[in-house]
Amino acid sequence: MASETTENIHEVHLRVMQGQLERMRGMHYGYYVQFFQATHLFTTLTLANIAISLYQPFRAAILLLPFFIVYAGFFCAYLLTYNLFARIYSTALEKKINQAIGAKLLVAHEIEDAYIYRTPAPKFVAIDLGRPYTFIGASTVSFTFGGVVLYLFAAYRAYQILPELSAHFPLFSAPVYWPLLAVWTLGHLAYLLWFYVGGKPEKTIAKIVSDAYGS
Repeated sequence: MASETTENIHEVHLRVMQGQLERMRGMHYGYYVQFFQATHLFTTLTLANIAISLYQPFRAAILLLPFFIVYAGFFCAYLLTYNLFARIYSTALEKKINQAIGAKLLVAHEIEDAYIYRTPAPKFVAIDLGRPYTFIGASTVSFTFGGVVLYLFAAYRAYQILPELSAHFPLFSAPVYWPLLAVWTLGHLAYLLWFYVGGKPEKTIAKIVSDAYGS
């Protein structure tokens, strides 16, 4: 009887972990989809803003573009935090299930560490700083470089048209616009560096699952 009870408890534990693993894998996939949808949408909106600003009556639209580019990059980085969450939890679950069944059947977490990026590990968004040559790392560099180029283009264009606009719209004067843009940009960048490079939230999640599953 005792052995049957132990076996039943073991099966319940396995079902619970399998259910959680399915949930995390679904979360991982779902947020990747949202991430790529967001990058496509933000790219389209950025190009539309540039096109509209080339039309003289709407040239001031370009002033919003540097702010939008920073927001777009930050929001995409936010979506990836859910992938980090799902990856860390999935890794712990797979290791625990392997241990429970006495066989190394679930290896997705090892493949992801090798092919995507390690968790937890110092990174900048999807760039693993210790192993930056993965394709998702290169893609992140490409996307970031494109964003920086467009940001600088928009900032230069703002520098050109601010003097003529400030006479009619004091909010668009240089003493207001540039400090506001600097605070907006540096504030978001500082948070990303703290979150990803510092990695404290990632390490906290990793410790929670390690304490729970011993992995």
